[in-house]
This record gives sequence, C-alpha cells and structure tokens, in this order.
Amino acid sequence: MSVIQRIVEGAREWPEIIEDRPLVVSVSGGKDSTAMALWLIDQGLKDRCTFVFADTKWEHPDLYRYLDEVLEPKIGKIHRAVSEKYPGGMPDMIRKKQAFPSNRLRFCTENLKILPLRNFINKVCEETGKDPINVVGIRAQESQRRSKFEEWDDAGPMECDTWRPLIDWLVEDVIAIHTKHAIPPCSLYLRDNHPASRVGCYPCILSRKKEILAVAEQDSWRIDEIRTLESELHDSYAKRLAAKGETFESAGRNKPAYFQARKRLQGEGWGIDKVVEWSRTTFGGLQVEMFHTSEPGCQMWGLCDIGEGTPEGEPDE
Repeated sequence: MSVIQRIVEGAREWPEIIEDRPLVVSVSGGKDSTAMALWLIDQGLKDRCTFVFADTKWEHPDLYRYLDEVLEPKIGKIHRAVSEKYPGGMPDMIRKKQAFPSNRLRFCTENLKILPLRNFINKVCEETGKDPINVVGIRAQESQRRSKFEEWDDAGPMECDTWRPLIDWLVEDVIAIHTKHAIPPCSLYLRDNHPASRVGCYPCILSRKKEILAVAEQDSWRIDEIRTLESELHDSYAKRLAAKGETFESAGRNKPAYFQARKRLQGEGWGIDKVVEWSRTTFGGLQVEMFHTSEPGCQMWGLCDIGEGTPEGEPDE
C-alpha cells in the first residue's frame, strides 16, 4: 500500500504512514540532508535507515572529507551510488557522450543521480523483500519550485514512495538541529570568502555568477579541469566537422563549452576563461568588481560556536 493510500485511509502521523518499511535516505553532505538524517535519528529510526550518497565524482574534496570524517562517524555508513555506465562520473560522461549537459539537456542529473539512486533503491527492495520509502531533505523555503512539493508523494523520479519530512522547516530549524548535535555543516558553507549557499556538483552547469567566481578564486584547479574538457571536445568536434569540409562557423555551431551562454550571448562560444572573466564583473559585465563584500560563512549561518564534529569517543585536539 502506497503512502498516499495510507493517508486516504486515515493515517495522519508518520509512524502510521511509513509502517515498518525500510527508509532509503539520500544524503548529499548539504545542510538540509544532514539535518534530515539527524532528525530521523532523533525519532529512533536509525536502524530503519539506509543512507546513500549519489556520487557524481564532481564534488569538492571538502565535501568528500565531510562525508567520511564528520557525517559518517555521526550517522553511520553512507553508501555510494555511482553510475554503472559512467563510473568516472561527470568527466567520464562528458568524454563518452562528447557533449556537455545543458539546461535544455540535463542528462547529468538523470545519469549520475537519478539512475544510480533508483538502482540502489531497487537493490534494497530485493534484499529486504519490502518496498523502501525514498526520504529526501527538500524544504519549501528553498525555492518557488520546491514550495509546491508535498510531504508525501507516491511517484517521482525514483519511481517509489517519497517522504519529505523537512518540507516545512526554516533554515533556523536546520541550524538548530546542527547545534543540538554539535555537528558543523560542510566547511564550504563556512568559508570567509565566497561561502557556499549550496553544495553539490562543483560547479553545477547552472551555477550562478558568484558561484563561478568562487570556484575560480578558491579552486582554480577545477577551472583547469573544465578547460581541459572543453579543449578535448573542441578538438574532437573540429575533426568531425573538418571531415565534412566544415568549420564551427560554416556549420553554425557554437564551440563546446561547460557553461551555456545566456540567450543574448549565444553564438559567441564562451569558453571557461571568458566565463571566469565575466564572473568578476558587475553591471552586466561592464565593470570589474574590485572588492568582494560577502559575509563570512560562519556568521551567515550562525554556526561559529558549533564544535568540530569529531567522531564520538575521540577527544578534541
């Protein structure tokens, strides 16, 4: 019986709705999914939970360290769901497809997150003999799109029942449960310069201007990796066009680029170096921003007094 059917038949509280079904809990290393994992533990559900992380192989090293050194010692084993088709993650997928994902063709989400997680949920179903419930840390406050989600759903990309226990939480609630458990968020949130507002693919193809600037100034090695991918795809594409006696210009094609230009910039073929240059500007690219005034992450999240999150039983140094 689906969660919606349970609700229709009169179940009102979550213990009645989830019954004795296993819970597959998606953990991203972000503040909301961490808060959700902590809340589930507070409800005495830890033994029912299987924690899983969809590994795109394109995350920041600090996020991997947070999962391994802070979060896993606190909540227990976090399984890694990796694409079977693209085990090398984002770079592997880009090279094999010979294309970058875009807002119009977001095959990165489908291949690197949805399919690996769906396969993992199916394996849990086979092992337990019960239909798992997919538990995700989505909050309505995050965006207009997410504000339309309900707490319970019997569909969605994972093709199974979904529970969003934090849907009505505010960011203050998220901070409070971190404080209660004396566990800090991922260090990316706490940077003095360019603190993250979200964590995940680093960077996401849909990154905002300030997020691109943060990567360029804090982790230029990732810009180097993107430049290499762009160069590889450019050379491969140019060879295919040359075999037909064409060039990018004659074929009316943009050069391969990780970040897709906005409509007003289409046709210019902005590579990563030009995008980074643009990210340093203000007023629509007309002026270079000389000083950055973003609030230090520790102050922004109000988490300065939280402990270092050392594993239980190990003293702070």
